[in-house]
Amino acid sequence: MKGHILIVDDESLYRQLLTSRLGRAGYRLSEAADGEAALECAQRGGVDLALVDIKMPGIDGVEVLKRLKAFDPQVEVVILTGHGNVDSAIAAMKLGAFDYLSKPYKLTELDIVVERALEKRMLARRCAALSAEVAHLRASDDTAVIGRSAVWQRTLEQVRKAAPLDLPVLITGESGAGKEIVAGLLHRWSPRAGEAYVPLNCGLLDGELVESELFGHKRGAFSGATADKEGLFEVASAGTLFLDEIGELPAACQAKLLRVLDSGEFRQLGSTALRRTNARVVAATHRDLEALVAEGKFRHDLLFRLNVVHIPVPALRERVEDIPLLVDYLMRRSARGAAPFQLTPAALARLCAYPWPGNVRELRNAVERVVAFADDRTIDEAAVCAILRLPLEQPAASPPAPAFTDILPLEHVERDYVTWVLERLDGNVSAAAQALGVSRSTVYRVMRSAAAVE
Repeated sequence: MKGHILIVDDESLYRQLLTSRLGRAGYRLSEAADGEAALECAQRGGVDLALVDIKMPGIDGVEVLKRLKAFDPQVEVVILTGHGNVDSAIAAMKLGAFDYLSKPYKLTELDIVVERALEKRMLARRCAALSAEVAHLRASDDTAVIGRSAVWQRTLEQVRKAAPLDLPVLITGESGAGKEIVAGLLHRWSPRAGEAYVPLNCGLLDGELVESELFGHKRGAFSGATADKEGLFEVASAGTLFLDEIGELPAACQAKLLRVLDSGEFRQLGSTALRRTNARVVAATHRDLEALVAEGKFRHDLLFRLNVVHIPVPALRERVEDIPLLVDYLMRRSARGAAPFQLTPAALARLCAYPWPGNVRELRNAVERVVAFADDRTIDEAAVCAILRLPLEQPAASPPAPAFTDILPLEHVERDYVTWVLERLDGNVSAAAQALGVSRSTVYRVMRSAAAVE
């Protein structure tokens, strides 16, 4: 990205000179013949660097600098001045100007100053993006990308296809299934990966506060607004804005969000000036948005606009084959460099048979609790049952088997034992296969054999 430069000078000759020079370098350019026009351009957003003549009719360059910084504290400003106004230019630098150039200046000098100013702007943006990414990673983990089940691999393939499209995405699924990490993958695998990833849970704040977070506000816009505040749509302008629990968004915010999705324009609370954003919106919910539309609690046109790409996240009980992989990862992470914890086959079977209403999040918490209270590095079925508050059936000394009065073919014994294991695990084939150390196809083969005998 070369950057967007605003050229502010009342002399058309200088504007033409700068436009010609910087245009050949590939920068995106805007022009303003006076301070008022410059401020109107800046209010629309997206300006990275302003080259401002210090002496202009009406609003002078110093005042333009102050107001530009009020709109966007991160915008860089280079003051253009004559020899007689050097003191004013130095004063402008104390107010936040990046540098100044004295007319007439060499065009090579201009090139260097512009390049350095934009480099600073881009580094500041990159730091903000990395800070947001670090905060996101600290609040999450990598468990959502682990899995070999067919349903989970299909989900990841949808994410890979959707990531580079730069379209709104709606992620649905139960609480704890991994919707936020799927949103993070959409950002990480997209061309915006180096920009800010900004998450917001819409269910944690009420009306006016949600609007303030999303769109920003001007000082005095409401009680407690003691200073101007930049909204998340501006923070994420070149990156991704993740709106979790979008079904909880207040009705007043829904209309404003729809406008942003349609036009990229919004207004801060307490301001009449239009601002622009290029943020990609990814939304998620565990609720049925179509039912909310029918109840009049969610806008149908907003649902249509958000649901350009739909990615459903499967519940953990739909991907039982992934539980052993997830448990192994969580066990190793909990070991923190020491010898990893291990589960007995019966303990793992219990975890596979459990319905997991809280999905991956509940599994992670359960494993962490089991490890925290483990007496040694091997964790048995009793420990798992205690954490999940399940009754522990006392197993027989050995698996019940028919009274052997005759020598029987091995397949008969195998059939009876597998049938017993399935009964104990409530018919869960995946859990039985894990406990027996065989594939699901082997269990199905034995079951078909048993059915044929009956």
